[in-house]
Parts: sequence; C-alpha cells; structure tokens
Amino acid sequence: MDTNSPGTSASGSRSQSVPEVHNSSTDEAAALLGGCGQVHLPSGSMCTLRNGHAGSCEFTPAKRVDALLAEHKAAEGW
Repeated sequence: MDTNSPGTSASGSRSQSVPEVHNSSTDEAAALLGGCGQVHLPSGSMCTLRNGHAGSCEFTPAKRVDALLAEHKAAEGW
C-alpha cells in the first residue's frame, strides 16, 4: 500500500476502511454509510445492500436509494 497517496493517512481515515470510495463507479456517500454503493453507470441505479455483501448487487433506481439505504441500515443494524 502506498502510504503517501492522498487516500491514505497515518491516522487512519474513514476512507481507508472503505477503499472502494475512490472507485468512480461507487457512490462515496453510500459507501461511507456502510452500503455497497456500486453504481450501474449506464442506468445510474445503485446497489443498496451492505458493503461487502455476498453475491451480486441488487440495483435500485436512484430516486429510491436514500430510502432503501435507511431501511436496510435500520433493519440490519449497520
């Protein structure tokens, strides 16, 4: 790991624990909240499952993402 890159710090930034936030196909806000955040670039839909989930992503239309992230977070305790 390059400890001199902007995405890493000696103090351990939050993005270090979620390295995919620097991926252009990942929604940073969703990933930092604990969601997968993988974005289907052609449609703009986003996966609202938990970060690191098993299996395929379940893509949701962008207008429903905030509500589903909140539901998953509350129901699953993340």
